[in-house]
Amino acid sequence: MTAPVDATGGVTIRTTPDAGRGIGMGRIGVTRPERWLLPALAVVGVALAAAGGTLAERNWMHGAAWDGYTAALVIVSCLGGALGLGVGWWWWWRAPANPTGCMLYLAAASEWLWTIAYCWPGSRWVSELTWVEVFTEPLLAIIVMSWPTGRPSRRLVRTVTWWTVTGAVLVFVGQVFSRRPDPSTIWPEPFEAVFDVPAVFRVIDPIQALATQALPAAIVLVVLVRRRRAVPPAVRPLITPITTSGVLVCGSLLIVHIGWQVFGSLIFGSGPSTTLWTFLSLVGIYFEVGFVALGVLVGGRRRRRAVSMGGQHREVDLRSAPAVLTPSAAAVATTGDPTALVRYRRSNGTWIDAAGAPLPEVTADRRLLPVLDESGSTTAALEIDSSTALSPLLADLAITMIAARSANERATAVADARRADVRSRSRELVAATDSGRRQLERDLHDGAQQLLVGLALVAGLSARRGAPGADAIIDQIGEVRREILALVDHATPAALAHGLAGALRALAAVCPIPVLVEAGGDLAADDPLALTLYLASGEAITNAVKHSGANLIRVHLVIQAAEVHLRVSDDGIGDVAEVPPSIASRLSGVDGSVHMTSPPERGTVLDIHVPRPAVTVAATS
Repeated sequence: MTAPVDATGGVTIRTTPDAGRGIGMGRIGVTRPERWLLPALAVVGVALAAAGGTLAERNWMHGAAWDGYTAALVIVSCLGGALGLGVGWWWWWRAPANPTGCMLYLAAASEWLWTIAYCWPGSRWVSELTWVEVFTEPLLAIIVMSWPTGRPSRRLVRTVTWWTVTGAVLVFVGQVFSRRPDPSTIWPEPFEAVFDVPAVFRVIDPIQALATQALPAAIVLVVLVRRRRAVPPAVRPLITPITTSGVLVCGSLLIVHIGWQVFGSLIFGSGPSTTLWTFLSLVGIYFEVGFVALGVLVGGRRRRRAVSMGGQHREVDLRSAPAVLTPSAAAVATTGDPTALVRYRRSNGTWIDAAGAPLPEVTADRRLLPVLDESGSTTAALEIDSSTALSPLLADLAITMIAARSANERATAVADARRADVRSRSRELVAATDSGRRQLERDLHDGAQQLLVGLALVAGLSARRGAPGADAIIDQIGEVRREILALVDHATPAALAHGLAGALRALAAVCPIPVLVEAGGDLAADDPLALTLYLASGEAITNAVKHSGANLIRVHLVIQAAEVHLRVSDDGIGDVAEVPPSIASRLSGVDGSVHMTSPPERGTVLDIHVPRPAVTVAATS
């Protein structure tokens, strides 16, 4: 069955580590069978094949002599039934959440039960088991139409059920009028064979064959071919094996029923023995279960991506899909929508992309296909254009691929988003600290410093008048004033009042060796990066003066829209082992980087790159 559609028109896929559900299963699905069930089904399958093969070898001809073509048909039928049981059991075991294995196993089991009932002598009750064959072809139709998800739509199930019931009713009515005039005691007539009216049977049987078998086969054939042509090339190998199987089964049904009703004895002959034309016409429907089993086997054995979550195992065939790096690229390749994008939901309800960048809410021209975790919460979603025509098969495949990697991708995206938040808050903290320091400078300058100056004047007047202790007061006030000024100078240097370029030139003016300053642009004093770059360049110049023995220092400042580049170089002795830790630590607080080259006897070059905050760039623009 198709995954349910939510209010936004998206397909909801639920991923869960619980042992009862499979990866990518929707709200409608098949749960994992009990541990004892699969071994029991294996035993039942072996028993059915052994009993059916033995009875077919003894009683298939109902007392008549075997011929080569009939023996070949029986062998083909037994091989197809054995393949159906084996592949159905294997798929059920490998992918218990996918009903394909269960349906294939039941189709093969019904085929074997029909063989047992047909070849069981002397019991009218056992002969009634031949009715189980009405389930074989409907189950095969559901398998090929719902591959690879194994979840047919409710519409498909209703249609197949209606056609099956109609066909069974017509067959039953025909059987009522098909009583033989001389029934055998070994092979008795079924209970429903009441009247010997061959004319009625000859009218009903063609209607039943054409309307409930040939016509559905033609419809399924057209749907399979059109479905394969409609999907993107990357997805076609996923459905090609089962499509081929379905085409062979449908073609075989068309050949048998249309050929039988139209050409009659011309193709199938009128004698009791099986002719070559009869064998070639019937071999397809005798092997119909085998065709579908081979399709499932080949499709399942292709290059697959196996996904384990908890105790579950889900396989997705992507043999020819191009190599993809992200779920978004996989979604684009699968859906054919170049604008497809995978979103991840954070715990606060906001959306981010795979790189951790925030995303806005979905607009009216877009729609979401959400992925739910075991608690029903949305952890990721596929965003596509609302005009994209997406079949349930492609939607399920795309979401399954996303679900397979959503845990790792979402964790990475959330971690990236958190790192971005930390960087942003660090910038805000540095900006707030600088603002507080500048405010402290203004407060001290306009408030406490003025009071201290006034107090010093009062103390000076008192000293002139001869008041005792005035000299000591003046000395203490002067010391406090010097400490406050030193504190203010350390927090926000006054040289930055005219911008970073002016502050660098002020450093050059007081340096004991020549310093050449080149500035391409400037940062205002209130820029969050100005103080950091000023202190870093001051330390670099101080280190060059103390340790390099340089005769000239060059400072080059370049202000760009996205970053600031500062280079401090000297012509000293070089051979510096590493960047000074204090400079590296200061720059890491603003997400900056520093690179140093210092070959022996060739000087030292310190390159500093600091990205500019978005707010500052916008303000500068």
